[in-house]
Amino acid sequence: MQYEFFLINGFAERRASGAPVAVFLVDTLPDDAVMRQLAYQLNQSESVFVTRDAGAIRCVTPQFTLPFSGLAQLAAAAVLHRETGRCPESLPGRYGPIQLSYDEHAYWFRAWANRTQPAAAGTMEIASALSVDARDIAAPALMIDTGLAQLMVPLRSRQAVLQAAPHPALLAQLAANGQHIAQLALWHRDGDIAMLRFFSSDSFNVYEDFGAGSAVANLGGWLLATGGEQPCRLKVEQGHTIHRPNTRLSVLHLQIGADRAIGVGGRVWIVGEGRVEL
Repeated sequence: MQYEFFLINGFAERRASGAPVAVFLVDTLPDDAVMRQLAYQLNQSESVFVTRDAGAIRCVTPQFTLPFSGLAQLAAAAVLHRETGRCPESLPGRYGPIQLSYDEHAYWFRAWANRTQPAAAGTMEIASALSVDARDIAAPALMIDTGLAQLMVPLRSRQAVLQAAPHPALLAQLAANGQHIAQLALWHRDGDIAMLRFFSSDSFNVYEDFGAGSAVANLGGWLLATGGEQPCRLKVEQGHTIHRPNTRLSVLHLQIGADRAIGVGGRVWIVGEGRVEL
């Protein structure tokens, strides 16, 4: 059977930057085993499966299935926009439909922050898990869930963000979210610009993400939970700390409205397409 796919760079200010992702356009979602085979075949950080009628979407990685991905939502929206001539109004999300929009420059998804919990660990434990000085943690770490629960940790300096080196087993323990995967975001904010790094752990390995829309949505949830100003606009940079032959900077935009709605957006480029036969 043949599967049509598109290669996408999401949250990319330029065509060759941003977070790489593959989108499979299907009539009905394949079973889990087939999706995992296709994800391994393309070996992208994420592979997204979306139906042509925008009625179903699933995101998998070479390691696990993601309950929610902001990058997947926007990449799927870009493909459906190209195929139908219009951006879909919404796609299914973990807690209900995710509203989508396109403003001639960027695709956006909308989220709400209504699931916040204190971190299960104290500052010293979190600092140890991140290999940073406890004094570098700038404010309380929180578990925020706008689609996928993640441990959100603010740091006092850009240098602390750059130097952080999460320990797989400790991260898996401290940032567990009940979804068989631990995820953590740490960042430093300087005015209207934030530098963010995002990690996942399966107890044995730590994976750093080029561009995590879910983490930026959860950053918005953290700001709301800690009394951040409303409305608010931030430019979030991510991915340039990942050491690969080609450094790829992702730029994400965060908006928090007076109604406490969280918007996350960025440019999306379709850079290739093809078919896989299994």
